[in-house]
Amino acid sequence: MKGRGVRVFSPDKLRAVTPSAKAKDRFIIVDAVGVCEQDKSECTPLDRQPSATLEQLLNHVAQGGMHPDALTTLAGRFARLQREFTVPQLAELKQLAGGKSLADLAHDLLNACDPDRQIAAAQASSPGAPPTPEQIKKAAEQLAQTAVTPLLKAALRRRILEIRAANEQTLDRHNIDEVLYAGFDAQALAKAQTRIKDFRQWIQDHRDEITALQVLYAGTRPLKLALADLRKLKEALTLPPLCASPVALWRAFSVVEAPALADAPTKPQRGGDQLADLVALLRHALKPELPLVPCADQVRERYAVWRHDQEQAGVRFTSQQAEWLDRMAEHIATSLSIEPDDFGMGWFGQHGSLGRAHALFGDQLTPLLAELNERLAA
Repeated sequence: MKGRGVRVFSPDKLRAVTPSAKAKDRFIIVDAVGVCEQDKSECTPLDRQPSATLEQLLNHVAQGGMHPDALTTLAGRFARLQREFTVPQLAELKQLAGGKSLADLAHDLLNACDPDRQIAAAQASSPGAPPTPEQIKKAAEQLAQTAVTPLLKAALRRRILEIRAANEQTLDRHNIDEVLYAGFDAQALAKAQTRIKDFRQWIQDHRDEITALQVLYAGTRPLKLALADLRKLKEALTLPPLCASPVALWRAFSVVEAPALADAPTKPQRGGDQLADLVALLRHALKPELPLVPCADQVRERYAVWRHDQEQAGVRFTSQQAEWLDRMAEHIATSLSIEPDDFGMGWFGQHGSLGRAHALFGDQLTPLLAELNERLAA
């Protein structure tokens, strides 16, 4: 039984609670009847189907499903993926979605489930009179259909799942690892051997489809390969069935070849972080006799030899010329080559661009670039 009540304080009790109070001088009336009968907040969680996987939600909309709980849950997942995916990955998905980003897709899905948006859409279709429930329902279906239309493309759904799978890793924050053995166990070795075998087979299967592989198979030097082609190759490696990053492949070669290199004067170096390292990785996979060394280390070693040869030939460079030559070598280490157009970017652009290079090296600039590409480039 519900009712209102009043609690009376005597002056003594009032002073016991508040010693400075002399008398009760104000009253506060609180009516809490019915406050627990219903949720007073209109905020509801987006993830209304927490047990549903992303693949299940995408399949639901692909099969024509437009349940509001599924749409809002999918919107919440998209909002989270928008923060987790890299900029290139988001750009790729935006292109597949016809110019809509994951944030745009999430926004459209939420609007489709917003009653106010549904009423506004129904009123827009029949101005001059309040919309009927049937008109609101029809408007809601149209909003939902528009929101899920980009997701009807199988390529977009598949790529979202592939990128999410490639980015996922499991973190154990509770169990502390204890080192029991330092080295590669048999299982790790077998796994690395399988990965290398699959990698070499993948190269063989795609040698005629990917520009970077075509150029590497041609074997021409210096390598005429754009970084854009290497990026496409890197993205292709992360897709099924291989699903491997350059760093993981580099590590697999290190595991398999560690026994053979145990007595070598220099230990194998870690690589695969730089895009240019793909060249060394692929060449080693095709010709195991070639050393697996990061591209930057190879370029710096060749550059040191080239500078020594120049000194032996009596060629002397000023301090400014030497600084520019060092920068050119570093550019080749990360970009595989250097061309006149490259002087308009980065450090070169901040220090005078191509005009400053001509002022420092004069007519020798063009043959100098050709020689550096010939001697240093991969």
